[in-house]
This record gives sequence, C-alpha cells and structure tokens, in this order.
Amino acid sequence: MENHFRQKLFHILHKPSPQNPWAKYVNYLLAALIVTNALFVAIETVPSIGPVFRPYFLGFEILSTSIFAVEYLARLWVCVEQDRYAEPVRGRLRYALSPLPMLDLIVILTFWSSVDLRFLRVARMVRLLKVLNLAHFEQSLTRVGAALSRRKELLIVAVVMMVLCIYASAAILYQLEHSAQPKVFSSIPETLWWAMTTLTTIGYGDMVPVTPFGKLCAGLISVFGIGVFALPTAIVTAAIVEAGASDNGPVICQHCGRESNSVNSAHIA
Repeated sequence: MENHFRQKLFHILHKPSPQNPWAKYVNYLLAALIVTNALFVAIETVPSIGPVFRPYFLGFEILSTSIFAVEYLARLWVCVEQDRYAEPVRGRLRYALSPLPMLDLIVILTFWSSVDLRFLRVARMVRLLKVLNLAHFEQSLTRVGAALSRRKELLIVAVVMMVLCIYASAAILYQLEHSAQPKVFSSIPETLWWAMTTLTTIGYGDMVPVTPFGKLCAGLISVFGIGVFALPTAIVTAAIVEAGASDNGPVICQHCGRESNSVNSAHIA
C-alpha cells in the first residue's frame, strides 16, 4: 500500500504526465505559488505597500514556505522510485545533494535567513518545465550544453582576452586622465569601472575623459572592445546553431552513407 502510494506520488512530482489530472493540478498549483511568491517579494519592497500589508505578506510567506517544505520532503521520500536513487538512505542523500533539490532546500531556508534572499525563489521557475511537459526543451538545453563544452577552450580564451582588454584600457586611461581628473580617475582599480562600462557599450557617463588624447584613446578602445566582447556571443551562437542542427538528425553523405561529421574529405570533394 505504501509503495503504491509512493509510486503515484512519484509520477505526480517527478514525472508528471498530461494524462494524469492530479499531476496537472498539483504542478500547476506549485507553479502558481512560485510565480505569486516572486511577485509578492517584489511588491513588498514598494514603500507605500510593504509596511501596510506586511502581516498579509508574512502570512502568505509562512504558508508558501510550509508548502515548499512539504513538497521537498515528499520529493525526498519518493525519489527512491528511480533506479539511481533506489537505496533508502544513500539514494536519498545523493538526491538531496543534486542541483534542483539543493535549490529547493535553499528556497525553504531563505525564510529564516538574516539577509533577505527570498528573491532566489524565482529560480524555482525551472519547475514550470515539468508543468508544461517540455521534455524536449530539457533535451535542447543538454545539446546546447554539450556544444558549449566542446568550445570551452575558445570561451576561456575569449574571457581571458576580455579581462586583459579591461585591465589594459583602465591602465591607459588612468595614465592619460589622472592628472586632469585626479578625483574621477583616481587609480587603476577605480578606472576599471570606466573600462567595463565602456567596453560593454553601457557608458553610464559618470567617468568621461576630457583630455584630447584621452578622448582619442577612449574612442579606439570602444571600437576595439566591440570586437573583443563579441567573441563569447559568437561562440555561444555557434553552439546554439549546432545544437539546433542536431535536432534534424545527422546528415548522411550520398556517396558513402556515413554521417557528415565523419565523412572523408575526399568524398565531400
């Protein structure tokens, strides 16, 4: 009897099916609770609303935290229905240490945190993937992750180039502008803020060069920075395109019948 109930609860929480009405109702309720929680956390920060309705916000927070805690314990209880977590103690411990359950636990513990970390609850929106039955979306993310993993060396090089570009730009502008604006460009660490906002094309305008050489150098840095900071975007875009192409399956060579990624260059020619 217990195992039967645990299996039914497992298919509600872990593997919801569109044909299971209870799975649909429970997961839609949890999704609505997550969205409402995130909305209330934001509204509570409004000065004209938060203090007035604080008791109601607190009551809803206690209710939602309690539901999240029950859900977490239920997921921990039924996780042994999966082969990889089949061991009663070690299996549940391994499940509890996996990313999503850790996120669930952090969300619950934010209620007692001295620092207001309730905004982290919005991260539980990933549960909506289960509600909307977007298993193919999870597979797409896996393919994108694999494509990015094959390009990790390129990403590392791009990030290193970005860091070097930021540091060099800050050092150059400090040398050119410090004498004219000692309070604004007071040090290289302070000038790093200018370099980051300029190279990312944000440009808040709180630190602006005024000397002719400073302006000229800042212009060149801005143009050069567009190319450097576009590198990670290009790499990620290539990974997404590759992951999208894999949805259509492998391309077969008409000459040898092999997949395109393993076709000999002679055949292609």
